[in-house]
Amino acid sequence: MRKNHNAPTAALVVLLAVTASVLGITSPAAAHDDLVSSYPQAEATIDGSPAEITLTFTADLTNMESASVIEVIDAGGTNVAIDAPQVSAASITQHLAPDATAGVFTVRWKVVSSDGHPISGEYLYTVEDTAAGPAPADPAPAESNSPTPAPSASDAAAPTPEPTASAPESAKGYGSTPSGGAVFPPGLYLVMFAFILAGGVIGVVLMGRQRRRRDREEAENASDDG
Repeated sequence: MRKNHNAPTAALVVLLAVTASVLGITSPAAAHDDLVSSYPQAEATIDGSPAEITLTFTADLTNMESASVIEVIDAGGTNVAIDAPQVSAASITQHLAPDATAGVFTVRWKVVSSDGHPISGEYLYTVEDTAAGPAPADPAPAESNSPTPAPSASDAAAPTPEPTASAPESAKGYGSTPSGGAVFPPGLYLVMFAFILAGGVIGVVLMGRQRRRRDREEAENASDDG
């Protein structure tokens, strides 16, 4: 009887195909560029509106016409960006209107990363109004020439109330706990790959043993029949 030795080879081919598909899924996701810093920073509060904002990414951006768009929207919904953004390597700069008012601003950006894929995002920053200046101090009280009356015996005997200690901020319910989004661990891909590879190797070994045992049984049956 003809022995089939192609089963372990076919299993190995399937294993390699599965491994390549796993690696093919994870590799392109890591190729896109990301925003690493900005001015003003996200959620920051600054004094006076800046003349420009700057975004910096992990790699050089594609410097093509209309490839990059930045909008800076004030609290009234007006875009205070006044010209096209300027790309320089991994940074992009957007000039703002000089008469921008104070308030919360929303930065919406869209650029083309170094791998040719468009990426986008947005963040907020707040501008404080510094034109009003500090609040005026209270005027000094006018001096009086009248004599200060001496304290009476009842006033002297009255105990001075002790100041009451205020509760700490954490007891008032104002404490906050930093929060963050769950990060998918890159090492999980290696664990998945190891499990897939181990399963494939075990499957190949078991199939080879089963085939050899079947061949021996067939050989013994043939010898008995002879």
